[in-house]
Amino acid sequence: MTENPIICDCGLYELVSNLDVAKQGVLYTKTDFEHMECAYPDTLRGRKVVDLSPSELWCSQECYNRTYYCFCFEHADDISNVTTILHLEGNQLTVINQTVLPQLLMIRELYLNGNNISYVGSMAFKNFISLKILRLDGNNISEINRQVFKFLSELRELYLNNSGMSYLAADTFQDLSKLQKLHLENNKLKSVPENVFSGLKLTLLGIHGNPLTCGCDVMWLANWLRSRAYLLSQGRNVSCVEGAKVTRDISSLSAAQFDCDELQVAQARNRVIVGVSIPLVLVIIILVCVIVIVKRKEAIQVYLYARYGWRFREEEENDEDKEYDAFLSYSRHDLDVVLQDILPALENREPPFRVCLHHRDFLPGDPIAENIVKAVSSSKRTIILLSNNFLESDWCQLEFQAAHAQMLQDRANRVIVILLDDIPAENAPADIQHYLKTNTYLKWGDERFWERLIYAMPRPRPHAQNEDGDQLPMVELDHNG
Repeated sequence: MTENPIICDCGLYELVSNLDVAKQGVLYTKTDFEHMECAYPDTLRGRKVVDLSPSELWCSQECYNRTYYCFCFEHADDISNVTTILHLEGNQLTVINQTVLPQLLMIRELYLNGNNISYVGSMAFKNFISLKILRLDGNNISEINRQVFKFLSELRELYLNNSGMSYLAADTFQDLSKLQKLHLENNKLKSVPENVFSGLKLTLLGIHGNPLTCGCDVMWLANWLRSRAYLLSQGRNVSCVEGAKVTRDISSLSAAQFDCDELQVAQARNRVIVGVSIPLVLVIIILVCVIVIVKRKEAIQVYLYARYGWRFREEEENDEDKEYDAFLSYSRHDLDVVLQDILPALENREPPFRVCLHHRDFLPGDPIAENIVKAVSSSKRTIILLSNNFLESDWCQLEFQAAHAQMLQDRANRVIVILLDDIPAENAPADIQHYLKTNTYLKWGDERFWERLIYAMPRPRPHAQNEDGDQLPMVELDHNG
């Protein structure tokens, strides 16, 4: 058989497939066919049959119908919808659009190279959503609309080389997020728009053999390629034309060697400045926002809670069984502030806070110290009205110490300090001084005092209800009794 002219079309599909199996020692031995060479088609002439893969075998329109890997067809509708590799090269096609190419959702490789294609419709590849390799090289495509590639999100390899391409739009490849190999070599490109490769994760770029001019339009490309020399085919330098047909390797040219007038230089510089400034400004804005949020965290939380009821801390689970929302610790000399201001603000609201007071809620007959400890442990918060009068009372200081000890035991800050007076540091005991230095506190009369106090409190429970679902009235406090 070695003397016969072998036609390497789809009629050899079964043989070539079996030769692949023969590599494991089944059916045929490779030596039986190692001298058989293809005589037709031209693209395979001289190739040994044993070196062919099934995907390289196809039939022209004149061949008779077969039911092999590739299909003979007179019209595109005859192509099986399970075809994964389609060879249409060398068919003198001039136009590619949605009518020419049918819906082939499983196509992985499409070969349109070596035709005479001058126009590719924007919807031509709409139904090729699984396409990974597209060959359009060896045609007459002067320019391509970006819309042509918008459906090819899975494309890995794109061949546009040797196609007479003279123009590229900046957004030509923006939809090809998975593209790895891009061939643009040996076209008629005199310039390449900046950012045309932005967003691509290329591993190979062929762009040599184009008549690029050594002007400002390609200066960015020189800078871009200096840090990406690994993308270029080995030994394939990208050159530009300078003056009277003098070619220069663009990666070796400095900025001053590019033919730029002052306006172009200024425009290029401005593009760089804008490109750097916008991300920098965004970073600065984000940093400022973070700093403001960190420094004004409490004020922001208080405002959002007062305005919208948003609370950014969760209630302690072991607080649910506590009888009171707050125990109010104060000197008897500050009772007017308690009765006229603090208590009404806490109890005359919907729903009201449940507040524990000395004279109202302490159990008569029990030791004062025991009442203090019980009041602190049965309250979700302890509110300290810190004043000079408070510091002069031993019982008040005991209440602070009990609240502070409970806070350490629970590992949760349940103490709310309201500073009624300006207290000199030397007048305060060491434990109170330390607390004020390491914790935030409220100052009587400050802006948003009431909002901050309410935010520091736990969420009040709803009114108690009777069996009919009616709210039970709160017991009014007789301040004069």
